[in-house]
Amino acid sequence: MSKEQKGQVLEDYGATPVPAEQRRGWFAMGIIIWGVAICIPAFMLGGMTGSMLGMGKAIGASLLGALILTVLSILTGIVGAHTRVSTAMSTQFAFGRYGNIIFALLLFIGTFGWFGVQLEMFAQAVIGAVKSLTGGAVALPRWLPIIGGGILMSITALIGFKAIERLSAIVIPILLVLLVATLIMAFRGHSLAEVFAKAPAQPVPFGLVVSIVAGAFAIGAVIQPDITRYAKSKGQASVAMIFGMMIGFPLVLILSAFLGAASGQADFASIMLTYHSGIWGFFAMFVIVFATWTTNDNNLYSGALSIYTLIRALPKWLLTAIGGALGTILALAGIMGQFVTWLSILGVTIPPIGAVMIVDFFLFKGTEYKFEKLAALPAIRLVPILSWALATAFGFLTNFKVFTFTSAPALDTIIVAAVVHFLLMAISGNKVKGPGKA
Repeated sequence: MSKEQKGQVLEDYGATPVPAEQRRGWFAMGIIIWGVAICIPAFMLGGMTGSMLGMGKAIGASLLGALILTVLSILTGIVGAHTRVSTAMSTQFAFGRYGNIIFALLLFIGTFGWFGVQLEMFAQAVIGAVKSLTGGAVALPRWLPIIGGGILMSITALIGFKAIERLSAIVIPILLVLLVATLIMAFRGHSLAEVFAKAPAQPVPFGLVVSIVAGAFAIGAVIQPDITRYAKSKGQASVAMIFGMMIGFPLVLILSAFLGAASGQADFASIMLTYHSGIWGFFAMFVIVFATWTTNDNNLYSGALSIYTLIRALPKWLLTAIGGALGTILALAGIMGQFVTWLSILGVTIPPIGAVMIVDFFLFKGTEYKFEKLAALPAIRLVPILSWALATAFGFLTNFKVFTFTSAPALDTIIVAAVVHFLLMAISGNKVKGPGKA
């Protein structure tokens, strides 16, 4: 492959707007969101909602949490469809040419951290699956699925949007068929009424579970411009978010809740192996491998876009490869051991970035959100930075239980950031002038 051909394959417009001829319709973007939604953490979250609420309320909590995420995703997605650049580059409009550095770094750390966490979850599931399928005869060394999985997941991220879309379009229908088939097998000997009648194992307030569902994937909603910059229009971006977040995400949660309730197990890998033993265990392995792959390549992809905003000396594909290696090292080092602490920090620092950008774009500075105006932007915009800082401080206080608001710190920061930024912009004399107003 010549250097020119290689450049065409790896071209992903990391520092420039996506050109008109490369833009895609709602399905291409929506199927990528489905790929993100079908993952081991979502399976675990779905099972948790069922055990905390019972099936009836779990379905309601999943749908309501997904609705909150869909609204947030549509708003951030429209920003991406308007600017045609990545999330990290779009934060320059909100926070300034240099003011966005900390936010690009946060997005980079968050997405690469998630890459490491999911890679470690993947390795644990694969090790358990192989052990179960071989009757304990084969015990894979921990490093093997981590390194192997890290390489696989880096390949599509390295190529970019086109490869991620193609993988998702091929794999997602197969994953859905396998999940539904597993659910049908799990319901043998159980009636639907019996599953719905099961009392929650550990009752939790309905509103808290809604907040947990929305808060768990709030970071993903913030980085939607990385995908919707490829949208043909803002309308196409919005439909993609509805298709992926309002249909795909809650469907995965509800299927997982049903699987957990019918099987009486919480561990997703164990559930899959229970109903796909022997040669059919291949199906369980397929779900475990590709459910993680179609999610984790997105984590790496967004992380590379974020760091490329700050480091232009290296090509984006090389930064992606380096990031994949770093994420793999994090998994080998056992990042899961710090999962709760790490997730709680990200959950209060990243979501308010999206909230500030949404209010700023739709209500105040939308006409400035154009690539050709980047060079003329102020170096630092203090009001948005202050809005983010106040919301983040509020989130840390609720995270450490000094007081409670929505019971989900990620949602706390989104609400506070939006309100504070609106008030500070109005007080500082900024007129309401969104993107559609001259």
